[in-house]
Amino acid sequence: MNRVKNVLSVVAVLMVAVMMLSSIPAAGAGESQSPAGLISVDFSSGAGRIKAINGVNNGPARLGSHQADMVSRHKEAGFPSVRLHDCYWPNPTVVDVPAIFPLFHADADDPKNYVFAPTDRYLEPIAERGVQIVYRLGVSIEHMTAFQTQPPADYEKWAKICVNIIRHYNDGWANGKRWGIKYFEIWNEPDIGGAMWQGTPQQYFELYQVSVKALKAYNPELKIGNQVSYGTGKFAQQFLAYCRDQKLPLDFFSWHQYLSAPSVFVGNARAVRSLLDTNGFNHVESFCTEWKPMLAGFGEVAWSPNKPAGSARAAFDRNRNHEAAAFAAATLMLMQDAPLDMAHFYTADSSPWSMFDEYGVPGKVFFAFKAFHQLLQTPNRVTVTGLLGADALTLVAGLSDDRKTAALLVSNYRWSQSRHSILLKNLPWTGKTRMESLQIDATHELQPTDKVEYDPVTATLKLNMLESTVLFIRLSQSTEVGREAAGG
Repeated sequence: MNRVKNVLSVVAVLMVAVMMLSSIPAAGAGESQSPAGLISVDFSSGAGRIKAINGVNNGPARLGSHQADMVSRHKEAGFPSVRLHDCYWPNPTVVDVPAIFPLFHADADDPKNYVFAPTDRYLEPIAERGVQIVYRLGVSIEHMTAFQTQPPADYEKWAKICVNIIRHYNDGWANGKRWGIKYFEIWNEPDIGGAMWQGTPQQYFELYQVSVKALKAYNPELKIGNQVSYGTGKFAQQFLAYCRDQKLPLDFFSWHQYLSAPSVFVGNARAVRSLLDTNGFNHVESFCTEWKPMLAGFGEVAWSPNKPAGSARAAFDRNRNHEAAAFAAATLMLMQDAPLDMAHFYTADSSPWSMFDEYGVPGKVFFAFKAFHQLLQTPNRVTVTGLLGADALTLVAGLSDDRKTAALLVSNYRWSQSRHSILLKNLPWTGKTRMESLQIDATHELQPTDKVEYDPVTATLKLNMLESTVLFIRLSQSTEVGREAAGG
């Protein structure tokens, strides 16, 4: 996990205040400016497709009768991609190579030496939705005692085991499946040391070389990627140089980002893209396979005997509350203007790191993802002007393919100004407009709100949203006779 902590500085806050007072707003990420700070949405001005980059780590499997069924929740949120790592954390019995092939000295060609059933069951509710799966070949993190994170004793045999795991899930080997999983990562975070990799950088590079050659020899259509925590660190630079010099296949570059400010994400994604392009990997996809709001930092979520009882629980709860939801919604929107192909929130299972709690109850972050999924039902992005900046107000608007529905997703992460006006230009219908507005805050979970009004005379939305609030607004042509429908 990337332990770089990015904190908003007092200077940045003062700069935003100065911009507001001078009425010369800085454009939001990828947005153009409009005069006098007026926010406007022009539904006649296309801005491409909204990217469905709302992936997550891990599936909705239950660990006991105390947990709610999360399968329906995963369907509600429509996660388009699921990356498999730290499944059943912190005691994984699925997905990991040692969980499936527990006796490394055994015959790798004998199906009897594989334990597929638990992973089969774990993957079923993910695979049945037809989502993209990113299967991490390797092991889960070991925080306390390292049992499995040493380099494999025999790279060639380890690669053969990986091929047979893929054969089971894609080609029916050993009474297997035909799920067509395309993306496979080699290991996880080998750049952070013993908790994930007890070997040297060179040993990882050699493991990747042996593995990618074996997997491509089996099926050249597979997408194979590495994994690093620090996307532009020394380890990543050395790895890319190694792949370039050895002429090794690399289909996607996987990196992590744990944040305390949404605006940092775009800069980091651009830095990763620049590093790839500089090394000649222009074709390689960029995947942020772990990201998360860290409002309570790594030190706060760690237990120590000197802390008050329940402090770690409270810290984890904060990282899924309404403040984190506004953070997550803002980040998903900022990703639209980042050179990024997919992102996976860490996580959507029942670990403490999840958007759900250990009982399967969704936190506010889940509803931010659900709101983003609803935005994707209007996938044609339109131009927004007049935004002040990522940590003030973030907004993405879209139009459905049939042009009968429009939607706006708005996040106020940390802006003290609560009243906002949004001019709606060139709505693609005539007559009255129906509006539905849903809110996420301390007391709402994507539920109807009266904090949004629509003025049909000026075609303006008037919002009253405090800090740490998310609004989803859906617009369509009204069939009512009489006044505009407004709200609910």
